[in-house]
Amino acid sequence: MGRPQLTVIGLDAATFDVIDPMIEAGELPNLKRIFDEGSRGVLHSTIHPLTTQAWTTMVTGVNAGRHGMWDFSDRDESGYRLKLVNGSYRRAPAIWELLTHANRRVGIVNVPFTWPAQPVNGFLLAGIDAASREAGMTYPTDLLRELRERFDLERLEFDHAFPLNEQGRCDVELVRKACDQRVEAVRWLTERFEPELLFVVFMSADHIHHLCWPEWENEGLESRVADVYRILDEATGAIRELAGDGDVMVVSDHGGGRLNGIVNLNAWLAEEGFLEYATGQRKVRPGEVGRRALYWVLEQRRRLPAGFRYRLKQRFPRLRERAHELKEYTVIDWPRTKAFAYGIFGNVVINVRGREAHGSVDPGDEYERVRDEIATRALELRDPHTGEQVIKAAHRREDLFDGPHIGKVPDLLLEFRDYAWLGKGNLVAQTPTIWDKIAAAPDSEEEYRGSHRPEGIVALAGPSAANGVTLDAGIEDVAPTVMYLMNEPIPEEFEGRVLVEAIDPDRLDARPPEYGEAADVVLQAERSYSEDEGGEVESRLRSLGYIE
Repeated sequence: MGRPQLTVIGLDAATFDVIDPMIEAGELPNLKRIFDEGSRGVLHSTIHPLTTQAWTTMVTGVNAGRHGMWDFSDRDESGYRLKLVNGSYRRAPAIWELLTHANRRVGIVNVPFTWPAQPVNGFLLAGIDAASREAGMTYPTDLLRELRERFDLERLEFDHAFPLNEQGRCDVELVRKACDQRVEAVRWLTERFEPELLFVVFMSADHIHHLCWPEWENEGLESRVADVYRILDEATGAIRELAGDGDVMVVSDHGGGRLNGIVNLNAWLAEEGFLEYATGQRKVRPGEVGRRALYWVLEQRRRLPAGFRYRLKQRFPRLRERAHELKEYTVIDWPRTKAFAYGIFGNVVINVRGREAHGSVDPGDEYERVRDEIATRALELRDPHTGEQVIKAAHRREDLFDGPHIGKVPDLLLEFRDYAWLGKGNLVAQTPTIWDKIAAAPDSEEEYRGSHRPEGIVALAGPSAANGVTLDAGIEDVAPTVMYLMNEPIPEEFEGRVLVEAIDPDRLDARPPEYGEAADVVLQAERSYSEDEGGEVESRLRSLGYIE
């Protein structure tokens, strides 16, 4: 079997805050081996350190203003309604597209935002944005059927949702089952396709952080967080074996840590006089609870068998339209609102006249004044229990991003201190105070207890690696480093750098990095989800706490 020249193992949200204490305790032998045989260090994520933007920046080497992927949802033409995004919305070439263009073989497994699976010179299994349909799940298109037949599976186990059992409790055995199945599938795919670049992502560290982070702080090696890291270490070892004598890189898109609280930024903007609720009152408006409950009832139709759903649709033809109307319900009075938030990481949009459908703020001087006022007041927000500052910085989008798609980035980015707080843009419900919550999953007793951190991990081992160097890298540095390790020219369009300190000096002397224009890759056309596809992905992302 031809071994990969480079194997990239992605451990979403993996953090040295868990890894290092476990290694010191004699655990995680496979990660320790990689670290001991090469170099390792912190991989600084994006602002905000969120899956969509972070992984896309990692694999394209450019910022969100250029690749166009910001959050799990984009705002539509009105500026207010949210639509789910997927991999087809990416507007910059990923490393596997560049390598395919260079006639290099690739194997891409579970990298976030790769649905619908695009043609590559090799194979691709889509990531967290995948609809649970066979169409678009894999390339080649019949690969999903072959996997099921090969391993006698009714379904593939994906780590795209929290590992909750039928009782709604976090179950580590579900993590093990998904990881074991993925390793077996990747082993077979690698033997069959012989990729020169193998890139495999595991999502489970992120999920266990969200559900069980305080358990790690209190129980350490006895916690379910430690159990998941043990499983991921075993998977890392198995994938490392496939690499043979090739180079191995381990990355995470961000880290993880404790969640101190959640701010309803729209409630806060209302308190500060920048947002008006439809009732003009700070209380739950009459009928809101019933309306949301009806939407939930209508959405349960997705769980019904396909034939029954069809008969229901014939009997009640306006059912889908009614659910859609309720989904778009909002508590915001747009014409009287100057600014609003959406998402859960501190996205603030100024309601600009001529840009948003019911804009109330003139572009120019008024826009800048409103944005500056919000930024100033946001820095004054304090933790109600400790009195500590909640928001570390308020960034104007043009200070962090540039490019043709900067319009997808919110006007003001509130960077919460250590991201131990989240800033939820609650558009569908008013809360009694500015303090809000995120449900872990419907019908579950689990709570959202962990959040992201900007510090991810990066390590490189193998024949090209320098030994014993402590790395300090940006997430945009991964793509140029991958291209260098694959002996390919590095596109001048990349904004990151080759991590030369991670690479053996003799190799650098023998082959210095070469630069050139990016290949003229034709990006796939933007494809929106169908109603059924979008409903499935929406339910999954809502259960993960990423959308309302």
